[in-house]
Amino acid sequence: MSQDQEKPAERRAIQVLPGEIDNDYIWNPGPVIGRFLTRLRDDREILAVRCPRTSRVFLPPQAWSPAAPVAMDRYLTLQGQPTLSAGTVVDRAPWNLPEGLKPPYMLAAIRFPGADTDLIHLVVASRAELMALQPGAALQIRWKEPRSGTIRDIDFFTPATTGGAA
Repeated sequence: MSQDQEKPAERRAIQVLPGEIDNDYIWNPGPVIGRFLTRLRDDREILAVRCPRTSRVFLPPQAWSPAAPVAMDRYLTLQGQPTLSAGTVVDRAPWNLPEGLKPPYMLAAIRFPGADTDLIHLVVASRAELMALQPGAALQIRWKEPRSGTIRDIDFFTPATTGGAA
């Protein structure tokens, strides 16, 4: 073996250095999601966008139509009571569980009147209430205060029958 040749195991040695790394960053959501998040924060409004090609309404809004290379800029505010499309009850806390929540909760697809797509968010209630939910069940928004311009400005949804308390 020449001096230029090294054993593969020696080159693959990994060093682990204990410690912490701060990685502050600023995420730019872009103009479409930025507009959606700003309306959540400033106006408590649910903003969607209509595809000019198919007339489908997308929530959350997106910049380009999935049906054709067409920019989507026909914004509309959705109103009315959201309903459950589908969901699953989560019993174990993930690493990114929002502060102040404890399982069980439901990770849910939520449909707003006038939208053709669902918003993925959390439904919080007792286990019995979560297990009793069926597709089409009425939900209501619990807004976070103060709001900061993130999807978490919607704190979570609750079954409409609980009166917003979770």
